[in-house]
Amino acid sequence: MKRILSLLLLAALAGALLSGCGGETGGRAYQVYYRNLAAVDSAGGQGALVGERHTLDPQGDPVEQLLDLVLAQPQEETLASAIPQGVSLRKWTLNNGLLTVDFSSGYGGLSGVDLTLADYSVVLTLSQVEGVETVMITAGGEMLSYRDHQRLTAQDALGLVAPENE
Repeated sequence: MKRILSLLLLAALAGALLSGCGGETGGRAYQVYYRNLAAVDSAGGQGALVGERHTLDPQGDPVEQLLDLVLAQPQEETLASAIPQGVSLRKWTLNNGLLTVDFSSGYGGLSGVDLTLADYSVVLTLSQVEGVETVMITAGGEMLSYRDHQRLTAQDALGLVAPENE
C-alpha cells in the first residue's frame, strides 16, 4: 500500500511539473527578437527590440526554425520583423561557435538604425542556440564592408532590448 501511494505521489508530482511547462509538447521555447514599433519612433532607440516567445518543433533544426521566424512577421501587432520584406535566407553554417548567416543581396541595402536592428534581431535570437557564440551576417555571399566589425555577439546589443515584461 505504501508503495502504491508513493507511485501515485510521484505520478502527481510529474504531472504538476509537466503542466508547469505551459502545455508545450517537448519543444524548447526561444525568444525571437522583433522591432518594437513604438520604441523605434522614440529618441535613443532604447528597447527597440522585443522578444516574442516561440516554441520550436523538437524534430527540426533550431537555427533553421529561428531564421524562418526572424524573417516572418510576429504575432504581436506592436512589433514588426526587423528584416525587410523580400530579403530571404540563402544559407547558414555553424563552425566552432561562429554562425554565418547569408541573406539575399537586399540585406546589403540596409544602413544606419535599420541595419543595426536587423543585425541584432538575428544575433539575439540565434545566440540562444546551444553552440552559437558569435554571428556573422553576409548579404549575397559578401561581407558588408561598411560595418566596423563583422562578428557580432548578443552582449553588443544590450541597450537595444526592451526589458522582459513576463
